[in-house]
Parts: sequence; C-alpha cells; structure tokens
Amino acid sequence: MSDRTRLVTVLATGAAAAGLVAASPVAAATKDVEATETKRFNPSAVTSTVAGSVHWFGTPGGAEAHSVRQDAGLFDSGNPGVGLNFTRKFSAGTFPYHCEKHGDQGMVGTVTVPPQVVSAPAGLAFTVKWAAAGTNTGTTFDVKYRVASGPWKIWRNNTSAKSMVFGKGGPVAVARGKSYSFQVRSGTGANESLFSPIKSFRAS
Repeated sequence: MSDRTRLVTVLATGAAAAGLVAASPVAAATKDVEATETKRFNPSAVTSTVAGSVHWFGTPGGAEAHSVRQDAGLFDSGNPGVGLNFTRKFSAGTFPYHCEKHGDQGMVGTVTVPPQVVSAPAGLAFTVKWAAAGTNTGTTFDVKYRVASGPWKIWRNNTSAKSMVFGKGGPVAVARGKSYSFQVRSGTGANESLFSPIKSFRAS
C-alpha cells in the first residue's frame, strides 16, 4: 500500500466505534421472517443490507392465510394465502409493511436498509451505494447528504443510478477529518419508501 493511499473511517451511526471502508460490498444475506399463527411477523423489525434479501414464510403446517404488502405499494405478495413464501432483494430505504388480512390486528413490520460505502477511488473521494443488480424494492432513488452537523442537502433526486462517487466532481470536495452522512429512499413511480437510516463516516 503506497503512502498516498487514503483510508476512510466508517463510523456506525450514533456510535463511537469505527472501522475501515471495505473495498467490496458487504456480503448480501437472506433474513427470514415468519408470518405466525398468532398474526404477527417474527421478527417484526429487520435490518438488511443493500442487495440483502428478506424471505417471509408461513408457519409450517399452519392454517392462517397471510400476505406481505409494503405500505406504499413497493412490493406485494398478492392475496393472503396459506403457505406464504415471498422474497424481496432490497435497496436502501425504510420499508414499513403489513398483512392485508391482519394488519389492523397489529400484524405489521419494518425492513430498514442503510446505504453502503463500498470503495475509495484515488484521493479522498468514496463511492456510496444504495441499490444493486437484482434489487426489486425500487427503480429510482432520492439521495441526500450532510457535512458534519450541517443541513441536509439533496445530492440526487429520482435517479436510476445504483451508486455514485461522492467528492469527485461534486457535490462537495471531501476534506480530511470531516464527517459525511447519507440517507436514501427508494421509489417506483409515485410510490416511495421512507428515508433509510443514516449512514455516517469520517474521511481521514
């Protein structure tokens, strides 16, 4: 590694722990959520990664008919049925959802997916990733950023890009020692997720 190689320190949001940005994306994994006979999603809150999957399934041998519908309509397993088996591969955002048949009885859940910092090109610029090939929870994305504790600003609106380099050609020059934060929401047409959890890091 040359003396000119720059390292970007990644800070977990709201925590003091830090590490180095990975040179490749975080490994995508599948998380299982059971639609139970007691009319609940278990677990009801799931944090996934960009390109990570969530698989919903009905209790084996169960008799209850369930479905999965994202509140804004970004994904829908169809009419409630016994033997639910449904998977989505996620882009960044916050995705509240419910069972069409039992949502009013408290059968609701949320999937949260922060964006990733996946590489550092030459200099202090870095790549922010919010979707990947095969993600099916949105086709356009709104991306906002802030520097340190400054105001949130729009980086991209309604973009179909899945990732972009920040600090190389805009929107700001990355400065050593400053922290940068991002939020993303996914959309399809008029349907949009909520903004993702904040992803923050400091250039060093």
